[in-house]
Parts: sequence; structure tokens; C-alpha cells
Amino acid sequence: MARSGSMVMSIALLLGCAWLSQTAFLAAPGQTTSLRGAAPAASATALAGFMLAEVPDAAQAFSEKEQYQFGLVFIPFFLVFYVAALVRMFTLGKL
Repeated sequence: MARSGSMVMSIALLLGCAWLSQTAFLAAPGQTTSLRGAAPAASATALAGFMLAEVPDAAQAFSEKEQYQFGLVFIPFFLVFYVAALVRMFTLGKL
């Protein structure tokens, strides 16, 4: 379910960007219309706000369990290189 929802959201985002790129430009100088670009700008703003509201926050991307599992691998990996760097500095005598 999450994959199909993300697929629909990504397609909607692409379509929204394509639509916004068309409304971002002004009409040609030969055309005289009153309030040029007023209506598309309001709907483009609403669409952009809706699209941003649907995107999940970065903090919600990983669960707490997944973060703990990552830490169980990352901390020993980082600790080995940190201790090896300290040993090398102390044995060379150049701090």
C-alpha cells in the first residue's frame, strides 16, 4: 500500500511540476489581457501547498527500531576506525 501511494504521489508531483512550468511564464508582449497570470498563480500556489503537505517529514522516514539497528552496526564500525587512528597518532608521535 505504501509503495502504490508513493508511486501515485511521485506521478502527481511530476504532473504538478509540468503544469507549474507552463504557468510560470507570462504571455507574449503582443497579447493584451487584464490581470495576466492572476488565476493560474492562485491555483498553482494551492497545488504547490497541497503537494508539500502530502510529503512525509524526514524524521518519519525511519522507525525507531530501524534507527537502533543502524546504530548497532555504525557505532562499532566507527569505534574501530577511531581507535585505530588514535593508536596510529600515538605510535607516530605526531599529534
